[in-house]
Amino acid sequence: MIGLSLVFVAIGFVVTESNAKYLLSGYNSMSEEDRKKVDLHSYLQKFKKFHVGLGLSFLIIGSAILYGIGQHAVGIFIVGYPILAYLYFFWRTTQNS
Repeated sequence: MIGLSLVFVAIGFVVTESNAKYLLSGYNSMSEEDRKKVDLHSYLQKFKKFHVGLGLSFLIIGSAILYGIGQHAVGIFIVGYPILAYLYFFWRTTQNS
């Protein structure tokens, strides 16, 4: 859990405006004209905040489940929580478009 938490937090810091055209799915396949229409700075702020929050909450909630319920429950959490979190993030960021 610690490793995955660190990966989620690192993703928030690794993706920047200078490398987003290489790393962000969807954005990397846009034409240069379409990229100019995207408020990348604002999106990356939300992206970073989301990933830091995901990493920290993943560690805290996952640890609580591991020590409070057990390994089987944390296995479900490790798979399900990031999927639900990313679905929420995609929904929130596309709803304003």
